[in-house]
Amino acid sequence: MDVIVIFNGLGNQMSQYAFYLEKRKLNDATYLISFCKDHNGLELHKVFGINFKSKPIERILYLIYRILLTDKTFLNPLKYLFKIMGCKIVNENYDYNFKPNYMIPSKGITFYFGGWHTQKYFSGVKEDLLTTFKFDRFIDKENIATLVKIKNTNSVALHVRRGDYMNEANINLFGRVCTKAYFEKAINTLNKKVLSPHYFIFSNDIEWVKQNLVFERATFVNHNLGADSWKDMCLMSECKHNIISNSTFSWWGAWLNKHQDKVVISPSRFLNDDQRTDVYPSDWLKIADY
Repeated sequence: MDVIVIFNGLGNQMSQYAFYLEKRKLNDATYLISFCKDHNGLELHKVFGINFKSKPIERILYLIYRILLTDKTFLNPLKYLFKIMGCKIVNENYDYNFKPNYMIPSKGITFYFGGWHTQKYFSGVKEDLLTTFKFDRFIDKENIATLVKIKNTNSVALHVRRGDYMNEANINLFGRVCTKAYFEKAINTLNKKVLSPHYFIFSNDIEWVKQNLVFERATFVNHNLGADSWKDMCLMSECKHNIISNSTFSWWGAWLNKHQDKVVISPSRFLNDDQRTDVYPSDWLKIADY
């Protein structure tokens, strides 16, 4: 039995759900449990209508997982019992690269905890994902107007994630990948490939973008806040081309872009400390941040 743990923000949840769909093709006894306490909570249901009504077995699996994680000594006998019954937690390898053994159905009960940030984990369910990850139509005037402009220009979604990436807890891990030099190189590269590009800027630090990057034509999208932030991903996916940050949010915005001739530019790294070679699809252009 395989159990996929859903956690973190929308981009991570989408990767985990995609991994779940692929695993379920290989093993009907595959389940989901949610540990979504960050960002805007469990967004797969709110954004895509994915049904998360827990079945009795999933509620039991959730409790087993909590017990396996606990450090409360009085629960040690239960932890020991579950382990001899074949219950275990598999944490994704730190390099994020594809590991074929993760796709082998488990004999006991295995909880899979990770991001699964490579399309190699869900290459067999691409069409299912394109059907599942469909956004509702906009009903507000501001997003409708932005979408019309996206469709009527050589639109380029540019995502600059700073904010939480620049705080003390994250800067050494995420924060020095998408530098000013990276964005300048990406913009220059795309300007040579696309005629009269119109940039649509999505960022949690719009002022930094205005002060540091130069565009001939640009629209700054900064009205989708909090629980509405998923609408930015929808708009990104409608653009004809994408320049992304080291973020699963803009990764999915680019992946869901259905334009056949799209140009997608990504950083060469996902984290500061190494090269995670499987995160970005092979047909995306990788640009170094130095």
